[in-house]
Amino acid sequence: MLRNRDGCKFRGQFPYPRLITAMDHKQKKFVAHTNIQQVLETAWLGDWIEWKSYSAPWKLAYLLMRFFMLPAMVVLGMLAPNSKWNQVNRLPINRMFNSLVVYLVFLVLLFMHSNADKFMARRGVQELSTWSLIVVFVLGHGVEKIKLRMLQGPERFFKNLWNVFDTVKLTLFTLAFLCWAAESALAVAGYMSDDLDRKYWHWAEPQLVAEALFAIATVMAYMRLLFLCQLNYDIGPMQVSLGKVLYDFAKFATFLVIIMAAFTCGLGTYYAYYADMVHKDQETGETVRQEDSFVTVADTFKTLFWGIFCMTSLDAPNVVVGNTVTDTGGVDTATQPHHFTQLVGYGLFAVFEVLMVIVMMNMLVAAMSDTFQRVADNAEYEWLFGRTQVYVSYMLLDDMPPPFNLLPTAGWLQLVARRFVFKSRWADGYSHTPGDNGKSGHGADDSRTKQDAAEFQELMTVIIKRYFTHRSQVD
Repeated sequence: MLRNRDGCKFRGQFPYPRLITAMDHKQKKFVAHTNIQQVLETAWLGDWIEWKSYSAPWKLAYLLMRFFMLPAMVVLGMLAPNSKWNQVNRLPINRMFNSLVVYLVFLVLLFMHSNADKFMARRGVQELSTWSLIVVFVLGHGVEKIKLRMLQGPERFFKNLWNVFDTVKLTLFTLAFLCWAAESALAVAGYMSDDLDRKYWHWAEPQLVAEALFAIATVMAYMRLLFLCQLNYDIGPMQVSLGKVLYDFAKFATFLVIIMAAFTCGLGTYYAYYADMVHKDQETGETVRQEDSFVTVADTFKTLFWGIFCMTSLDAPNVVVGNTVTDTGGVDTATQPHHFTQLVGYGLFAVFEVLMVIVMMNMLVAAMSDTFQRVADNAEYEWLFGRTQVYVSYMLLDDMPPPFNLLPTAGWLQLVARRFVFKSRWADGYSHTPGDNGKSGHGADDSRTKQDAAEFQELMTVIIKRYFTHRSQVD
């Protein structure tokens, strides 16, 4: 059943395309079925069934061992990818460990680069220490995503939000690198001085823009580790809940934007006339300055946004009518307090606080609680479905993790030669590709496809008969 390709939009080579079809249609009960999970576990672990019995310390020790074994695995993957020695390394679980080890090295490089001494940073040509290594890693991850995009097609690729997340992350890294390259090019051309202190730089300085984009991309790179949380039974459902809760917040953001826009437009420049006014008390001599809460549109938006979290001053809607004389420093007794203006300001701000803090925030909390409860009630299905997504994602990756996927391998050279030799056989896509083990030829693959199709029809006939038999007994 799992080998059947009917209705599957996945164009690549995968042993169980029916499983991908079920995942695309969110058939969680089907994916979480015991028989399906048993087949998937066999493909994930191979004959290495002892892994499940290992303790947590031993699993961490094995991960550390994979780090020291990585150079040998890379050499073996380049020179003899289909050898018996490399079969263990080609297991999906070991692909995950290799990718995780290399990705942790990438995160260490990001930490070192992000926390470099900013006082030593100068304009001009950038140092190529950690910067060049990060470029290589990003290039490797970019090639990996391009291969997945070509393999899965745009619709299925971008339907997975983690792929969208990675695409945005890699785009930010690329823009940061381009800004650093532009900085270096301007310095080489002599358009800027490299001894100018940072505090005199323009706000749109390429290096400042690059550092900002790099900081955002670094945060996203570390958050990518959340994807692996789906492997754990205890925190896997919580990770699923996190994604669904973020979806609830996205729906809530529609109301948030409308309400924020309404009050921002109404109070945007309501206090513009009173900007920087100072009122001096005639008896005590104390002075009060008008706050910038509702003076401009930007200040109004800032005041309202932080007001959602009750971090805005209660005196924000106060109207201060200036009564000081600029020339003499005295007091102008003819000024009048604008109580009605202040009353309207307080009223609108109070309505906003009640609407957002009491009504909308409690509605969001209730929606999030309901989502979390629904996930908790189906924790087994949610966890198994999430874990299957992790399994399938690593089963689709290359044996060589980024950035080692940039290196030429013997298997890649064989694939290029085979494409030239059997060019006509590749015209129809998946049905004419070699077998799942990479060893069978075109004729063997055709015979197996016909046999699988016949077995699938027989199996579906039995399942349909069983379904109607069960329904007749229930009725």
